[in-house]
Amino acid sequence: MEERYRNTVQRQEILDAVQTADGHLTAGEIFERVRRADARIAYGTVYRTLHLLAQRGLIQELTFADGASRYDGRVERHDHVHCTECGLLLDVEAPEALMARHVAAERSGFEIVSHHTVFVGRCPACRRGAASAAM
Repeated sequence: MEERYRNTVQRQEILDAVQTADGHLTAGEIFERVRRADARIAYGTVYRTLHLLAQRGLIQELTFADGASRYDGRVERHDHVHCTECGLLLDVEAPEALMARHVAAERSGFEIVSHHTVFVGRCPACRRGAASAAM
């Protein structure tokens, strides 16, 4: 039997911090935002709550090679672009990724229940910076 989700004040504060963020925050950044409103909150509480919220489908947890998860309040299917140089992470609409999902299902025989695509590269600002440094 699935455990019942109890929405405490602290859990709601953490959820609100993720959902109202302009970007995709790390657990540390979320902790700092929530701590401004509730100085008693512990980092461990934030960390565990973020995992619980992601498990419940209320937020998305995005994990990258650097090991730092980022959290997204937008839970409907969408894709991201990630800059390997500065770490910028942005939402991007890529309808072609939906086609890739169908191809993957067809070729593998899997029943695909979800997918997430992250395009990795260098953002315009980092490319400009590299071009300026080369001059």
